[in-house]
Amino acid sequence: MFKSFACAASLVICMAGCAHAPAIPADTQAPQSACVAGPPIDLARYMGRWYVIADTPFLSEQDYVGSYDEWTQRGDGRIDDHYLGRRHGFDQPVTGSHFVARVMPDTGNTKWRVELIWPFEVVVVTAYVDPDYRYTIRCMADGNMMWLLSRTPAMDDATYAEMRARIGRMGFHLDRVQRVPQSAGQIGQPGFQ
Repeated sequence: MFKSFACAASLVICMAGCAHAPAIPADTQAPQSACVAGPPIDLARYMGRWYVIADTPFLSEQDYVGSYDEWTQRGDGRIDDHYLGRRHGFDQPVTGSHFVARVMPDTGNTKWRVELIWPFEVVVVTAYVDPDYRYTIRCMADGNMMWLLSRTPAMDDATYAEMRARIGRMGFHLDRVQRVPQSAGQIGQPGFQ
């Protein structure tokens, strides 16, 4: 419950900040987001559990370990989106949030509108999926947040380095990317949250 509240509070603060941002002159070109949709994806194949290997953590994610997403298609065409993890340690209970997502039309299943708390929605983009659907990179449409996910909780160093390089080439600030502990031995290690 706390995580859901913290997520909603973060969103409201962010939206309030946007409402008071100065207007951009018409002749100024806005910077391009690092978050660009990848090729179309097979939605049925994309469903299931994905472990959070690294992200650009926000308020409600920072204290969590063993985090993962679980996506399930519903009969009405929407997607149940569960974000789960353990707060402060692997000896803690699994907690998290449940959201409902809708695939945006004509996006090849790569852009989802995720309802946080009615009427607030965000657009989450699938920027990359490897051909075997083992790894994926997702991001907020504005490029402020990014998640590197894997079908398994372990990712070898070579694969992580390759995926991190890909994230950098996409334009994300690598200094903001932190690994998420997926085992007790990773807690407190360099590069991990």
